[in-house]
Amino acid sequence: MKRTYPVEVKILSALHINGGTDVNGNRITVKVDNKAYIPATLFKGLVRENFTKLWSLVYPDTNRCVCDNATDARPCGCMPCRMFGTAGFQRSRIYFDNLETHQNTPFLMRSNISIDRHLRNKVDQALVFTEVAAPMAVGTDGNQEQLIFKGDITIYYPPELDAKESKNIEAIFVEAVRMITNIGLGKSRGLGFAETHIGRPEGGWLCEKE
Repeated sequence: MKRTYPVEVKILSALHINGGTDVNGNRITVKVDNKAYIPATLFKGLVRENFTKLWSLVYPDTNRCVCDNATDARPCGCMPCRMFGTAGFQRSRIYFDNLETHQNTPFLMRSNISIDRHLRNKVDQALVFTEVAAPMAVGTDGNQEQLIFKGDITIYYPPELDAKESKNIEAIFVEAVRMITNIGLGKSRGLGFAETHIGRPEGGWLCEKE
């Protein structure tokens, strides 16, 4: 059984998603055609982390995860691994698009002092510049508006599950997506705060409540 869910992420503060460094050593954010985007792998990781926490809280007596880390190739019967996949031959049943925007994205440079994590002190002569996407973008009409990213998530529910089990998965998954309130790096510096919304799939909700 296939369901495709539209997702919208509204950015509330400047956004930095690590895209490496430029020739001057400045930290740059990921972009395509000079527009910021949220990589599918990054968004999937956030959703999986939330889904795993919620599933273990709501259904603590179900199969325990046997994977030791993200590269463990053993098959696993826990629901997060069954849905999101593991290394090796246990493929994901959930597919994420890159979340993209059609708005013109202004980019800004933020400066901060590098900190030595061991000495808990600033590093001398280590001024760091970070490229961020501004939270206010330019719409097609030329006016400023909130930066918004959109994309789809497609889920193939396991055919061996009954209707109740599929409803339970959808209910946890929807909440896991809505829980995302920060994306990218720099939360301590006020970067990446967001609102995440998931829409009704074609064919309707499996769970009783949106």
